Amino acid sequence: PVPGFSGTQSQKPGTGTGSGENLARFLLMVSGGHRTMNTHKALSSVGLLLLLLGTACSSGGIGDVLGGGSSRPTSYEIRGVVDSVDTYNRSVYLRNVSGYQSMLSGGSSNSEVRVYFDDQTTVDYQGRSYRPEDLERGDEVTVRVDESSNRLVADRVTVNYDVSSGGTSSSSGSSSQISTVRGTVRYIDTSRHTIELESVNWYSGFNRGTTTGSTVIISYDTGTNVDVSGQSYPVTNLERGDIVDVQVHPLGSTSYLADRITLIRDVNR
Repeated sequence: PVPGFSGTQSQKPGTGTGSGENLARFLLMVSGGHRTMNTHKALSSVGLLLLLLGTACSSGGIGDVLGGGSSRPTSYEIRGVVDSVDTYNRSVYLRNVSGYQSMLSGGSSNSEVRVYFDDQTTVDYQGRSYRPEDLERGDEVTVRVDESSNRLVADRVTVNYDVSSGGTSSSSGSSSQISTVRGTVRYIDTSRHTIELESVNWYSGFNRGTTTGSTVIISYDTGTNVDVSGQSYPVTNLERGDIVDVQVHPLGSTSYLADRITLIRDVNR
């Protein structure tokens, strides 16, 4: 079976005589077996401790209760398409967003996100620097964000696709034709290095506006990986039903080669 991207489930704790029960017996033993008021208080404390430990185990670990648990990073990258730029409130609205891991949303993915910018925010395109106000509706961007004061603040913006010129961040001199397609994985042919997508929607680039719902076959090479929340995985980890964004350039009139693949929704989650 294809590995996919989901992690293994943690094993449920076993039942039977546990350390908490042994601790209670020890307290009775050292008290001489007499159920004094102090002993009852001690046992009540043990019961409360066991309740807290049980809650910690079911919600992510003892560290969450004692303060030493793991937390999501507050600085990470998201990718999306510029929907609008609010120059008055110094913010950019993004749609078709992937990689969103905000603790403000409990880690759930959002298709639309508002990102604020300040005087320190840089915008890079083909080696040149621009202002966030220069961004346009339809630009595809990768944004390095920080969570600050209950909102996302852009540290660096990289323009992957310029809607005005049709150029990409890797273009040198002349513009390179590129497009982004979102679809559901139908089949992966590892021998031919192709991915078949269904329920396709071309939402940017040279094929923008192509009828949604069609199927398309996209080639990929050995160096192509799948971006999953900033981490790279092999294409073979994709499964039927996964939803992906694929940045492609044309090989011919009806053939395409994947430049970048981003997992939008894991079929197993």
